[in-house]
This record gives sequence, structure tokens and C-alpha cells, in this order.
Amino acid sequence: MAETSEPTGPEPAIRVHSVTVAYGGLLALRGIDLEVAHGERVAIIGPNGAGKSTLFNVIAGDIAPTRGSVVIKGLDCTSRPSRHRPRLGVARTYQKARTFAGLTVRDNIYLALAGHRRRHHSLWRSSVDDRMRVEAGRVAGAVWLTDQLDRPAGELAHGQKRQLELGMAIAARPDVLLLDEPASGLSRGERERLVELLESSAADVTLLLIEHDMDVAFRIARRVVVMADGETVTVGSPADVQNNPDVHRIYLGVEAMT
Repeated sequence: MAETSEPTGPEPAIRVHSVTVAYGGLLALRGIDLEVAHGERVAIIGPNGAGKSTLFNVIAGDIAPTRGSVVIKGLDCTSRPSRHRPRLGVARTYQKARTFAGLTVRDNIYLALAGHRRRHHSLWRSSVDDRMRVEAGRVAGAVWLTDQLDRPAGELAHGQKRQLELGMAIAARPDVLLLDEPASGLSRGERERLVELLESSAADVTLLLIEHDMDVAFRIARRVVVMADGETVTVGSPADVQNNPDVHRIYLGVEAMT
């Protein structure tokens, strides 16, 4: 049933080879192969329990695979923990937004910038600190939080926390962006703006996202990977996936309409 997802050409931004993740007797991933070219937009979809977030966690270094390898920009990252990914220009978001609840929106984004630049905090503010705070304001505007800059993150609505986490991820201008359900909790208008923001990303930014909102996934991605039961079911363009009978059976239990 597994189908390899491998574009041909130069060394890809992400290469996952034969990745298996086992939790005792449970196989969360079963020999997954995936390649994402530089600047490519790829969506991973599938029902709950398909293994999508587990695959993301392996790529991001949050968990190590039981077998297989992960190569990012030509560097074997299989055994490297997540803290090494930002040095490679990789950023990610999570299913549940991870922000500093007691800090303001501006300070959350500022810390994301400072962490990327590996700055040590000082009692004395420098011109660089001032520029980074201005940049934090710019990033907040990009994720529609200008009017929330001085509000503690813990007081934000769920959708706003998702927006803030996205802002923290894009603040350092990564060239590989891993987004785990970025549209979750967003209103229709916010989802439209999310699509516009991601579509406007620089052409050399590699984007890999998990998304349950099919409209968002199919509008952003140029290639879609469908997973079920820890395996790859099919890979293709949004149109190919929408008309694939196996995909319809997985989601609806019916054949595709023709």
C-alpha cells in the first residue's frame, strides 16, 4: 500500500528514508519515505491516528525513529535533537500552541528572534534590542496581532494563540517551515489571511504542513501526501488526491464521485 514520495533532482530540503516508529508493539509509522524539494509546498493529510504528527516530530527532532533516517539539507539529523534544527533554518509549530503565557505578544516574538540570534540578555538595552522589538511589531502585524502587542499571551483567544505561534515560527525567517494544523481554531477570515500569508512566502522557503482543513491544504500545497495507519497511501497533486478512490474510502468509506 505504501507509495514513495520522492521528487527527482538535487539534494532535497528534507529526506525521510524508511522511517519506522514503534511504541512497544504499536507501529505509529511503518517505513515512511518522503522527500521535499527546496521551495516546495507539501501538505500531509489523513484521518486521526494516521501518524502525521509522529512524522512531524521525527523530522523536527522531538522524537528519534526506531529505524530509518532523516536528512535535512544534506545533513543527517536522525539522532540530532530538536534544538539543532533552528541552526539549519528550520522552524515549526505544534498542534497545541506553545507560547509563554505570562509574556506579552511582543515579548514572545522578541524571544523567538533573540533565540535565533543567540543573544544573551543584559540589563542594558542596545540598538539591536530596539531593532528586534520593532521587528517583533512587524511580525505581529503579519499575523494580525498588532492590536494585541502588549497583551499577555495567556489572555489570547485560541485562534490568536495559533497566530502568535505562527509569528514566532516565521520571526527568524526560516527557509524550512513545518506547520502542524496552522488553520486550527481560526475563523474563516483568519484562514483566508493564513493562506495569503503562506502563499506570499518567498519562493525558496520550503513548506511542509499537516492540515485537516482540506480547502487550506489544497490551496497552499502543490503536492499532497495522504497517510493512514502509519503508511503513505498516495502522493499527488491536489486534483489527483481529490479524485483518488482510495482517499475517498479512507475519509468517507465511499468511492470517488465521477
